[in-house]
Amino acid sequence: GQLQLQDQIVFVGVCSAHRADAFAACAFIMDALKTSAPFWKKELSKTGEHWVGQKASDVARGEAWSK
Repeated sequence: GQLQLQDQIVFVGVCSAHRADAFAACAFIMDALKTSAPFWKKELSKTGEHWVGQKASDVARGEAWSK
């Protein structure tokens, strides 16, 4: 469905014995979603609709996890 500006569209829940590991897990999931989930990047406007491309910074963060 359509979302309004400021609507929350992602919930990530993780569990870990250590807070830092939980935060890292959330960061990994969000970085993965930003580069491999185009379904959440479609924008509608008065002039039409278009898919938002990946930002170079998002790609770099996603690639950093595999190093």
